[in-house]
Amino acid sequence: IDLSGLGAEDGGIVPEDIDLSGLGAEDGGTVPEDIDLSGLMPPEETALASAGVDASEEEASSLAAETALTDDAPEDAAASPEAAADDLAALLNAGGIGAEPETPEPDAAQEAAEAAPSDAPEGLPSIDDLGITGFDDAAAGAAGADLDGADTLPAAPSAEEAESAPPPELSEEDLKELLNTLDSYPLALRIACEEIISGDFPQRVKSKLITLLVNGGSPVEAAELASYVSKKTIPLPKGAVKKTAEELEAEKKSFKYIFFNKFLPIFTLALILGALAASVSYLAYQFIYKPVRAETLYKQGYEAIGKGQYERANQCFADALKLRRVKDWFYKYAEAFRDEKQYVHAERKYDELLRVYPKDKKGALDYADMESRYIHNYEKADRVIRANILDYNADDIDALIALGDINLEWGDSDPEEYYDRYEQARLSYVRVITISGQSPPLMERMLKYFIRTDNLREVIPIQKSFMDAPKVSISPSTLAELGGYLLDKRLSQTEGISDAEIDKIEGIKDVLIRATELDEKQRIAIHKKTKRAPPPLPEPHYQLGRYYNFYNSPLDERQALETAAAAFDAALIETPKRTRYRIDNQRLLANSMIRQLEWIDAEEALAKGVGIYENALERSLIKRRYADAGKLYEALGNIEYFIKNRDMNNAIRFYRAAERNEWSPPEMRYKTGAAYYQLGDYPAALERFFDVSMSIPYNRRLLHALGNVSYLRNDFFAAQGYYNRLIGILENDRRRIPALTPDERIDHADLLRRMMEAFNNMGVTLNALAARTGNPVFRAEALASLSEAARYWENTSRNENFVRPGLEDPGLPGKGLPYLNMRQILYPLPGGGNLLLYNNIDKDVLEPSEWEELASKTPKTGGM
Repeated sequence: IDLSGLGAEDGGIVPEDIDLSGLGAEDGGTVPEDIDLSGLMPPEETALASAGVDASEEEASSLAAETALTDDAPEDAAASPEAAADDLAALLNAGGIGAEPETPEPDAAQEAAEAAPSDAPEGLPSIDDLGITGFDDAAAGAAGADLDGADTLPAAPSAEEAESAPPPELSEEDLKELLNTLDSYPLALRIACEEIISGDFPQRVKSKLITLLVNGGSPVEAAELASYVSKKTIPLPKGAVKKTAEELEAEKKSFKYIFFNKFLPIFTLALILGALAASVSYLAYQFIYKPVRAETLYKQGYEAIGKGQYERANQCFADALKLRRVKDWFYKYAEAFRDEKQYVHAERKYDELLRVYPKDKKGALDYADMESRYIHNYEKADRVIRANILDYNADDIDALIALGDINLEWGDSDPEEYYDRYEQARLSYVRVITISGQSPPLMERMLKYFIRTDNLREVIPIQKSFMDAPKVSISPSTLAELGGYLLDKRLSQTEGISDAEIDKIEGIKDVLIRATELDEKQRIAIHKKTKRAPPPLPEPHYQLGRYYNFYNSPLDERQALETAAAAFDAALIETPKRTRYRIDNQRLLANSMIRQLEWIDAEEALAKGVGIYENALERSLIKRRYADAGKLYEALGNIEYFIKNRDMNNAIRFYRAAERNEWSPPEMRYKTGAAYYQLGDYPAALERFFDVSMSIPYNRRLLHALGNVSYLRNDFFAAQGYYNRLIGILENDRRRIPALTPDERIDHADLLRRMMEAFNNMGVTLNALAARTGNPVFRAEALASLSEAARYWENTSRNENFVRPGLEDPGLPGKGLPYLNMRQILYPLPGGGNLLLYNNIDKDVLEPSEWEELASKTPKTGGM
């Protein structure tokens, strides 16, 4: 092996750390062609410097300028291009290229041998991996061996031979090729090659690199050699390896080239454009189409609610909700369903709202308000407030106030059953006062609490504080409730009994007038904002109607009651108390019409009140029947009984309905018995009359009815007793009158008529007893009673000239029932039959009877 290129002349010494035992032969064995020993040179040797090549300044400057472009270049590379070219030429000439090599001092050679690496560093390829097939021609010629096709390496030369190996000789053309090759390399590779040529590397390595550059070696080969020598990886940029035209054409026809250079760019562009289009479409769909379409569907469904198309409204809402969720539409739909009284749909919307937006305060408050004010499901309203607000914030003021209002209305719906709810309301209000202090809204609620718990002592001071401060805010409904409460306390005061608290009541009318004025102001303010005024509050007008009724102001009463009736009809909210007020307002309005003899209007008003009442019972708005509603049925029965006076069955039906509604005063029971009497149902009539006699003291009307019905039931002894007591009452009345003037006073004429009828019926009863018992005493008493009846008949039947009928006017009967009954007793005729009773009874047990008076004022043609 020719080791002349290893950096020593004539068999230079190989450094001790170079192990050649693995080269494939012992004692001069041949080295394979693919073994490159260029990396075995110590870095101190400079083969290129001893090549003796003369380089032109222009070429040297070009190479130096390029090496100056990298940050990794040595400081000398940063000099000017002319200096770099001079340096490279000097290096080439100074290294002995084209001249005799200098023999290095032994010490220097020994230092170079010690500095050379013993083994290749990790991560770099070995000589076998580099695939170097041989050395350059100059090195091969100097060694005297041809390595082409050799299987083994020649014997390694001695150190002196390696040191004395001459550097390759470079001509001017070779230098140009070298510079052109360097110029074609990437900057990093070019700098690395220059550092090797100019650095302290073995002459053998430099010669190999110079030969590679002169021969136009590829960047890959140069990079492999430079990496191995410099012990650092030199990256090559893509496309650094230049190909021939044939190779380039062949590569262009390959699938890889077509895929990466033609298909992939087009596919990438199409993918980018598609992604961009998809992004634009997605954004447009998400932020333009979906909001607009959802808003359209929400509006369509909302309009469908007003048209009664509730299922379509829900479907539109569901479709819109899939596109976009908008909280405000939950509120709008729920409120619209609520106003249409579609409470099931409204509840579903609130449930969906709280499921999608848990702990939503406004939704929970609105939901509870609807359950309380519209549906009257106070238990559920209480649960909604607690579960959705107070469980998370126990001191939420709005929730505490709402909870107090719910429990206050809960207790008022049925005070007998839910009286404990008033205490729950008070606790809520006290909690709010503890947190935020007293305020007019809270004091207003406490006023309602005291009213409903009937604490007049606390009500009067609060009333005074509000009435003395007109600018202090208070709701008209609370003022109306206050006025009604004070009026109830005034009406409940027993005559002759003084109550210190009730005596302090004053300003009832002022309270109610202020309530109506505040309500009107609020309606005007709402109309200015929304262009739609709500109906007037009915309670103040209803309480004013009661007030005017109590103080006997018919015109003001009628106006207030009619206004209240219209307001009740237009009201959107129904509560148990408001419904009771509405029913009573219909009764009072009908009574006002009855006093004006407006029978048809009165009957319509009463029928409307009955319809409201029965509907409230069906819907459980009113949970039990009560007496004030029964008065409606009694009034309807009175119209049938007194005014129409045609079908007593209808009258009985209304009276019995009143009894079922816990309204059964004695006078109504008497009228029921009188109706049965007219129908000939004497047992039922007697039962009613007897029931009345257990409730009120006997009077002449009741005794007359009991005597007649007892006689007609053939209970002659009972009839005798009733007639005896009746005659005793009539005679007492007669004794109190010094002189009877029946032609001047109606009450005197009525007394004479009653005495005539009583004595006649008594005589008939005694005659029946005589016939039944055979006792002649009864017959004698019967004749005496009939004689007295005949005498009263003459007094009542004389005209204004005191002439008996039949004497001047043959058209009038000249004999009455007492006279005819006496003749039948004294001169009985075969088949003459029984004696005759005055079988008419009074329509009313009360004296005087308001209804009999009204009936008497009703013209026969103007009646019903």
